[in-house]
Amino acid sequence: MNYLSYHDLEKEDKHGFTAGEEPLTEESLVVREMVVPGMLDYPNMYVRHINLAFGEQQYLIISMTDYELDEAKKLEICAGAVKFLKERSERN
Repeated sequence: MNYLSYHDLEKEDKHGFTAGEEPLTEESLVVREMVVPGMLDYPNMYVRHINLAFGEQQYLIISMTDYELDEAKKLEICAGAVKFLKERSERN
């Protein structure tokens, strides 16, 4: 399965999508609904998985944010992923 990583982490100033380069493993899929406790002035990090179909491909979006996702934010992430994938396919 193809995957994308989505980051929205204020403290690390890390925002946006990256294409998954490493193969998915069982360990990476175990963190489906995980909250990593914050330490040393860092807030909690919320890891969530979102499924997306783009063209004939299925994608797993691994979302890492410093806030809990609501349905509106999940839809916003999916729309951003579609835009990211379209731009990427136009470059290739």
